[in-house]
Amino acid sequence: MPIVYSRFMGWDINLWARINIIMKLISKYNRVNIIATVIVLLLSSICYYYIVRYILIHQLDDSLRVEEAEILDYAKNNNRLPVATNYKDQHINFEATDQLVRRKFRNIRRYDSLENERDPYRQLTFPVTVNGKFYKATVTKSEMEVEYLVGLIVLTTGIIVLLLFLILFIANRLLLRKIWKPFYELLQSIKQFNLLNKKYTGNVHTNIDEFRDLDNAVNLMTSTIIKDYETLKNFSDNASHEMQTPLAVINSKLDLLIQEPNLGNEQVRQVQAMYDAVGRLTRLNQSLLLLTKIENNQFTKAESIRLDLLIKEKLLQLEDLAATKHLKMDTVLDEVTVKMDDYLADILLNNLFNNAIRHNIEDGLIKIELYIGRLIVSNTGPAFNFNASHIFDRFKKADHSEGIGLGLAIVKQICDNYQFRISYNFQDQFHVFTILFES
Repeated sequence: MPIVYSRFMGWDINLWARINIIMKLISKYNRVNIIATVIVLLLSSICYYYIVRYILIHQLDDSLRVEEAEILDYAKNNNRLPVATNYKDQHINFEATDQLVRRKFRNIRRYDSLENERDPYRQLTFPVTVNGKFYKATVTKSEMEVEYLVGLIVLTTGIIVLLLFLILFIANRLLLRKIWKPFYELLQSIKQFNLLNKKYTGNVHTNIDEFRDLDNAVNLMTSTIIKDYETLKNFSDNASHEMQTPLAVINSKLDLLIQEPNLGNEQVRQVQAMYDAVGRLTRLNQSLLLLTKIENNQFTKAESIRLDLLIKEKLLQLEDLAATKHLKMDTVLDEVTVKMDDYLADILLNNLFNNAIRHNIEDGLIKIELYIGRLIVSNTGPAFNFNASHIFDRFKKADHSEGIGLGLAIVKQICDNYQFRISYNFQDQFHVFTILFES
């Protein structure tokens, strides 16, 4: 009995899924790295701005304290207030008061008539006592220089940070490309690996332990797969070949037995049942072997085939079978060429047409339409008694079917082998199979 190497196919699917995840690793790392870097730089820039501004404001406050000390010292030594000043960058004012004045710093904005705008200032308010009288002294200094320095420092720092970020980004990309080069070499070797070629061109040269371990693991895995594949393939081929002989012997003996003149009707009926069972077993063996070969890409030959001519030839071969049900044929065949193995093309059409005949009704209709890029095979018939989504599953057949349940599974496997798209639907009492040759 042939064995289908589904676990090899499963290994390929899982492996490629992992490779696709790994291939996205660099992009994901770059996205995370860029986002994290931008966030850190933005937060750092904001913090840096406030730190620099705080330092410059603190220096401005120190100069205000110096002015305060000079005013207090002048009032103490001279028993009078100094002259109020009103310069562009500094203003000193005195105001008599009978209330307690609290010493405090604050930020204000003063209108500049020359610039026609309100400029930022830092102001210090403190009490002054002269000859027993209380005054509120106000010293105001412009923050324009502070703002200018802060802006200049932040701009310079921003340019430096952007240059640093750009340099790090480029260096990171180049470094990652160099670091991941062995991985891409390994990936290319995995892509080129083929069970039919029975070789794996790996052995990447790298000083990165993880990549060396990955290469060793892939080497070990491919060696095991090739060995298991050969074992299963040999077993399948040998089993299929060895089964043909006893099946042929049983078939020939049944031929002789059914021709015996002394057999009664009941014995003839039983022998005929065994004869039919052996025929089904032979067809099942051949179908499973064909599926196995298709799944393992053993049909590598591909040539240009005139599909319209092949369809006409198959319809002539099946003419007698269709006549048993008095079926009508309605064909529309454009000149279409497809590239595939001629044996598989014959199997594809044979299974489709046999299915259309087997599941048809008396005096039914079969429509075959061939256009550029698609083939449509429709036939009248009752709806299937199972979910149509499982129609291409193996051994899935209607109760009234006399087949072995592998015909459409083989059709689907052939289509998958050449990246054709096949679909089924039941509409207006017609079973419709559509094959799109361009995926």
